[in-house]
Amino acid sequence: MRTEAKTNLPPEGSDVEPSARAAVEGDTHGRNKWAILITVLVMTFMSTLDSSIVNVALPVMQKALGVGLDSIQWVASIYLVATCATLLVFGRLGDLAGKVRVFQAGVAVFAAGSLLCGLSGTFVALMASRTLQGIGAAAGMATGMGIITESFPARERGRALGVLASFVALGMMCGPVLGGLIVSTLRWEDIFLINVPVGAISLAVGFKTLPRVRAERRERFDMLGALMLVPGVAITLSCVTLIGDGLSWRLGLALGAGAGLLAGFIVWERRAPQPLAQLSIFRSAQFDLNAMLTLISFVAIGATEIVLPFYLQDARGFDPSTAGLLFAVIPLVNAVVGPLSGAASDRIGAHGPTTAGLAIYAIGIFSVGALTQGSPLSQIVGFIALMSLGTSMFQSPNNSLLMGSAPPDALGFVGSVASLAQNTGMALGISGGMAVLYGQMSARAGRRVTSYLADRPDLFFYGYRWTYTLTAALVALGFALALLRWCMSTREGRRSSDRRSPR
Repeated sequence: MRTEAKTNLPPEGSDVEPSARAAVEGDTHGRNKWAILITVLVMTFMSTLDSSIVNVALPVMQKALGVGLDSIQWVASIYLVATCATLLVFGRLGDLAGKVRVFQAGVAVFAAGSLLCGLSGTFVALMASRTLQGIGAAAGMATGMGIITESFPARERGRALGVLASFVALGMMCGPVLGGLIVSTLRWEDIFLINVPVGAISLAVGFKTLPRVRAERRERFDMLGALMLVPGVAITLSCVTLIGDGLSWRLGLALGAGAGLLAGFIVWERRAPQPLAQLSIFRSAQFDLNAMLTLISFVAIGATEIVLPFYLQDARGFDPSTAGLLFAVIPLVNAVVGPLSGAASDRIGAHGPTTAGLAIYAIGIFSVGALTQGSPLSQIVGFIALMSLGTSMFQSPNNSLLMGSAPPDALGFVGSVASLAQNTGMALGISGGMAVLYGQMSARAGRRVTSYLADRPDLFFYGYRWTYTLTAALVALGFALALLRWCMSTREGRRSSDRRSPR
């Protein structure tokens, strides 16, 4: 039986990609690639659900815990900071110890963090538990994409990553709805406790479905690099989150300390014998463009989606439930278009869908930014859907390009880079979007403005249009970079064809 299984593998000198070989090898060991995908999707759904389910419960938590508005917002922010700070560490651990082991550990830590969040009776305990949740989510995010890439051949990778993108969208869509339902009927602690049984089931199923592949690499973990990277990212992102409240000398010193740690990390990684970050990957212009476009798209997502609820509820007067339904157009379109875009990229290539998606996304953002107090409901829905159509067309093929440009021994690290670009982009977009909105409102009013003023809607729309116009310009820059990437890929393909052709 062992001999027959080996004959099904592509020969070592064939053109089959390493990911395709891994998929065949996984099948010979009785592992089903679709069962593997479903297992990863459960963790993905939980982590994205938990990032969005909290927001609707923040006012209730604020009253129950007796803290101020500036403090309660950190219940959401600390999760994102913890995730970003540890993503690269878990990506490297996945490459050294095995992606499945790290993924399963992430599921267990996430479920334990969820339990502790539900049992928290104080604000400090909740913050610590949310940090633990974010660490568990980072372990799953850093390795999940690599597991999928290894399990699927290149011809099916776009479809699989498209399904993954759809589950991210579904988690974001279900979060506010489910959170509102739980908070209105049960306790706020229950929004965390629902993760515990799901996590336990996911962990048990994973032992059956996920491949047991031993890591062949015997390298040592770069502890010094991790000790510089984790606090460097955490301090820098925390300062970026706080900078919207104004830049003080203390904040400036902290930001300098974070930047210094990151600079020291880069210097050390270039000379470390077994570095934490495989910086050589960034020597590829194609990979750099793939990562940069991921960052740009998520900066835009963060900026547009943090400001849009203010337009719907404050400027237009929709109640929260109606605004939630309108806002759900974004993940709903994503859930439908994401798999289609991924499947299309498997057939026609990823460069066309990603480039067209960014063009549509820029137009959609500009259109949403042009909405007024008198815009009809159909126009609001249509423009939001257009915006979501663009990013939905872009995400899945770009993920396929990003993971496809990675060497097989660095899939864990590259998956963590992808997740880091996504989460960092969201953090920068959220803080940047609010800073532009209120900054321009204050400039227009000639005084500091930090909220919507019912008697001066013109101030809001001034800042609102500035935010969306600048974001559309950023995405237009991404469109230009995507065109450049396409041209570079075409040129490299021609050179490769010329080298293979007989002279």
